[in-house]
Amino acid sequence: MAAALTSQAHPPTPDPRRYWAPCLGVALVAMSLFYVTLKDLVQESAARAAALTTAVVPAEPDKSTADRALPDAVTSAPTQPATLTNTNFEAPVIAPAAPAAKAAPAVVEVHKCVMPEGDAAYSDGPCPEGARASTLRFPRDLHASANL
Repeated sequence: MAAALTSQAHPPTPDPRRYWAPCLGVALVAMSLFYVTLKDLVQESAARAAALTTAVVPAEPDKSTADRALPDAVTSAPTQPATLTNTNFEAPVIAPAAPAAKAAPAVVEVHKCVMPEGDAAYSDGPCPEGARASTLRFPRDLHASANL
């Protein structure tokens, strides 16, 4: 008559392998939507670029514009040359040349000071006494060392 007492404090753990199929399906749908959207954007961008850079040139020139006569004002232009007003034929005044700037050296010298404790310090001045000094030369162009 005594019923078996079992504790339900911890329900059984679901098997994590049962979620791989729905997750894979969602991932495949997301990737296909991304691919379709990207393909449409590329095609639209190519169509816009072609429309902007391509000029439409007719195969044959329009003959109706060639038959038009010029207005009377153009055909009855005066035969005398027009006089120029407000013209200045003097040579322009050029500002004196600025003195040439002092050219910067092609390299930068840096002193490497190794202290007796083993610490290294870099400076543009001389090293303190008791330190071992060496001079490093770097190109002035900051990006030149990236090409080495």
